[in-house]
Amino acid sequence: MVKVLCLISSGIDSPVAMYKMLETGFEVVAIHFDNQPFTDQKPFEKTKKIVCFLAEKFHRKIKLYKINHGLNQAEFMRNCDNRHRCLLCRRFMFRIAEKIAAQESCKYLVTGENLGQVCSQTLQNMTNALKSVDIEILKPLLSYDKQDIINLAKKIGTFEFSIEAAVCCNAVPQNPVTKSREESIKFEESKIDVDKLIKSSIDRAESEIVG
Repeated sequence: MVKVLCLISSGIDSPVAMYKMLETGFEVVAIHFDNQPFTDQKPFEKTKKIVCFLAEKFHRKIKLYKINHGLNQAEFMRNCDNRHRCLLCRRFMFRIAEKIAAQESCKYLVTGENLGQVCSQTLQNMTNALKSVDIEILKPLLSYDKQDIINLAKKIGTFEFSIEAAVCCNAVPQNPVTKSREESIKFEESKIDVDKLIKSSIDRAESEIVG
């Protein structure tokens, strides 16, 4: 059985992506990036409920990682052009997930990204996020229409968890760059200690078995 590491938030898309991987027969490990203090604890609580629900639905035990990503967000805010913040966030999540995947012997990362959305999910930004890692990333919802994802979330039972009230991440800039250039994002990353931040994130990672 192929093992994958699913990046999962409390939103609508990534639980559906995780469901599809479980349905296909992949062995799944989950990873959640906690943006406190730029949100509250509710997103992680919602995510844990979603992972528990999917674990029980597929009669599995699923390992769930929690990464304190808020400290990285604070570094981006202090040192980098705020318009690049969402893409910096995405590249860091991929780098951290790549290292956790290696620890867990996961062959792929999985995301709930789909084209046509803002911030990090435009085609150009997706491309520049992918360049931050060597591991292959599966995007089972890439070409899905948003309404189709919502309909599927309702059908599989994750939608009600995803729409529970929670504080949205307030680290998101007002005007994020949507057509990024690789040289620009590398320049922004030169302003921070990338390796140190990633190591610190992994050293502080928490994990538990749910389901």
